Amino acid sequence: MTTWNETHGIDSMNKNLVAAEYAVRGKIVARGAEIEKELAKNPDSHPFDEVIACNIGNPQALLQKPITYYRQVASLVNYPWLLNDENVCKSFPADVLKRAKKMLEGVGHYNKTGAYTHSQGYEWIRTNLAAALEKRDGVPAHPEDIFLTDGASPGIKVVLNCLITNPKDGVLIPLPQYPLYSATLTTLNGASIPYYLNEDKSWKASIADLQDSVKKAIESGIKPRALVVINPGNPTGQVLTKDEIFDMCKFADENSLMVLADEVYQNNIYVDDMEFVSFKEVTAKHFPNLPLVSFHSVSKGVIAECGKRGGYMEVCNVHPEVKDLILKLQSISLCPNINGQILVDLMMTAPDEKDESFELFNSEVSELKESLKRRARSITEGINAIPGISTQPVTGSMYAFPKLELPQKAIDAAKEQNLAPDAFWCLQLLENTGVIVVPGSGFGQAEGTYHFRTTILPPEELLEKVVSRMAAFQKSFLEKYS
Repeated sequence: MTTWNETHGIDSMNKNLVAAEYAVRGKIVARGAEIEKELAKNPDSHPFDEVIACNIGNPQALLQKPITYYRQVASLVNYPWLLNDENVCKSFPADVLKRAKKMLEGVGHYNKTGAYTHSQGYEWIRTNLAAALEKRDGVPAHPEDIFLTDGASPGIKVVLNCLITNPKDGVLIPLPQYPLYSATLTTLNGASIPYYLNEDKSWKASIADLQDSVKKAIESGIKPRALVVINPGNPTGQVLTKDEIFDMCKFADENSLMVLADEVYQNNIYVDDMEFVSFKEVTAKHFPNLPLVSFHSVSKGVIAECGKRGGYMEVCNVHPEVKDLILKLQSISLCPNINGQILVDLMMTAPDEKDESFELFNSEVSELKESLKRRARSITEGINAIPGISTQPVTGSMYAFPKLELPQKAIDAAKEQNLAPDAFWCLQLLENTGVIVVPGSGFGQAEGTYHFRTTILPPEELLEKVVSRMAAFQKSFLEKYS
């Protein structure tokens, strides 16, 4: 048996890091991994034949096919010598070859496709990205304001690292929230200032609640520094209107807050009369001095290349010395990875209608979007048909955040096991069905309420199985604990 040196045991480590929690990959997910190994050894070890991971927005893990155009261009940039082979080139559309060659001109040499880039990312990609953002928002964008990142998360961490100077600095975060924010603030020894989204009003935020949160924070000695907004929402799936964005920007402006706009689900909207409006568009037109950092990623949308780790942040109306500080933090990690940078460029500039690739690209993207719309409706209807579980319509992002009505007997049983009641339910769901979801307590929720987050990402036939297993489990759960 190994004897560990307690000089470097857990009690000697960073207490803020020990205290941080990230439920999306927490204990229930770890148990799911154990069950997968148990099933591999003995297929009869559990009352199901597979584990279905609905805990995280990871489309390709649930077998979503990558978009052909993105992979074709990226493959040629990664191994450009393929462009010297006439037979290989015949298997690629002409515009794919042209796009790859243009990218390689930006790289500078075939042998440099694995070299470090500028810490802010390739300038030519940032120039392309600025043009794409101008087209999206109808307002100017500048390459020097764009920082390419390894997904959105590192950019968010960099900005929070700049903002938190002591334990009395706080950031307004929505509850429910993506736990990256609370976990990062905990590691930085900063304060989370919650503002609650109203479930009965389709998870909308209210300015009155925001004002109340700021007031309570100031009264407790916390200085609000920034406002986090996730649009479309994670885990709640709501989509903000332009008027709602205006009101939140006005609130931030009046309270001297920097806005951190998490917009990674901007291409995941499932209701025809809803559209994505960026915070950049509203601030540029109405609040030109409001500090804003907006984030996007190749992990979501239809590109869904989570493991490639590509993203960017656009830093607007931020003091030049603070931008230098952001660059300094980026420089410590040297540079964002090249594959991620290439995919950001591809995500923001799709093939033109006249291009040879366009028909297949448009077909794949349209088919995927329609399937996601069907899945959003299907999971809403399916869950709302289960006694004791209800969900608001999934209008955006990749998740539903259903409410659980738990019997007191189940709540008591959870306490006996030192588990949050919704974590107890989620663990029982996993052990009985193989379906992994995340307890709402990991995202924050109104006191006395219980939820869980599930993705809508399993293929349509598998999603039906998820809902069916959940319904059968809930029936037996209620029979046991009612």
